[in-house]
Amino acid sequence: MRQNHIALAAAAVLLTGCVTGCSSAQQSSQTPISTTAESSVLFDSDRELIDRSLVSLGNTSRIRAAMDRAKTGNATIGFIGGSITEGMTAGGRDCYAAHTHQYFQTQFAKGKEVQYVNAGLSGTSSVLGLLRAQKELFQYAPDVIFIEFAVNDAQDAQHRIAYESLVKECLNQPQKPAVVLLFTVLKDGYSCQEQMAQIGAAYDLPMISVGDALNPAFQSGDMQWSEYSDDTSHPNKFGHQIVASMLSNYLDKAATQPPTEEKLPETPVFGDGYMGATLLDMSAVAVTGYGSFEPKSFSMLFDRGFAAKADGTAQPLCFTVTGKKLFLVYTSQNSADWGIAGVYVNGRLASTVTANSKNGWGGPAVVLAYESDTPQELQVQISMLAEQESKQFQLLGVGVQ
Repeated sequence: MRQNHIALAAAAVLLTGCVTGCSSAQQSSQTPISTTAESSVLFDSDRELIDRSLVSLGNTSRIRAAMDRAKTGNATIGFIGGSITEGMTAGGRDCYAAHTHQYFQTQFAKGKEVQYVNAGLSGTSSVLGLLRAQKELFQYAPDVIFIEFAVNDAQDAQHRIAYESLVKECLNQPQKPAVVLLFTVLKDGYSCQEQMAQIGAAYDLPMISVGDALNPAFQSGDMQWSEYSDDTSHPNKFGHQIVASMLSNYLDKAATQPPTEEKLPETPVFGDGYMGATLLDMSAVAVTGYGSFEPKSFSMLFDRGFAAKADGTAQPLCFTVTGKKLFLVYTSQNSADWGIAGVYVNGRLASTVTANSKNGWGGPAVVLAYESDTPQELQVQISMLAEQESKQFQLLGVGVQ
């Protein structure tokens, strides 16, 4: 077991500024692993582990500009992803995002404050990430955006298009933020790194891979998965420190490279057909009938949703929106008590939504329920299908493009 050695690697990267002379307040805010003089020791094999994580440095013009803005006290660093970004198992203060924000502020803001936005949401893919981005990320105008959905996305066309659409939406923000792709990995090796890296390469973006760094150490026996994670997916506190060290390593390397001309591709890799899709403010949705549903607040993000009464009736929930694509966010559960709803658009059955899934855990899921070539008024009706009237169904939110 080499956790102690790798811990030193993490500490050495996170504490680069402190080793050369920083205040005790800066040291304590980092809380890496150890703050003794021994932390400055970096074994060659550990350095190799951290360096393996850097798939591509990418174009450095945007990140260098963000570092310059940080010196003026006018910078924001943002993160969007699933439960790993949110900090599950480690907690909000000990997650990789919080560590990376602190490192960026300490190293590049020259004593100024850098604002921090964490838009991680457990169990969500880049489809819902795209829908959430305007409300939970873009409104804060981040100068740096880290995207992490590699273990939440599926390896299918919908998620490839959603991920590329999200990447382009980030790049197209008026403040021209630096966009950094982070690829995490599950214990069984699952990751969408391959498809996401194709997008990153086309847009010349920085890319960091947890799997590229750690898998060789797992395979050689130098490190055990249980040292990195307490389950099959989420880094523990030590694991989050390692991931933060990988991102800090990228930042340090980018800081030494002169800005280069940015050249974005003229055509998408997989498609950008979901650009502009966003969650609606449900208070502004014209509900014309509740039917066998009742209004319900589920969370701060989904505070105006609807729950089926599950009383044996199947009167439709009716509302009107405008768009060419209709996304529905619903609760997914692994339980036969949860049913199937039909989605009717302008009088025709457009799709069905199954709330009972073997991968369900009570979190939000999203489905593209309807699409057309041009924007139009969509009269939507949602009702439980036959023999599903006594089962549960929750509509959390509605997105349109």
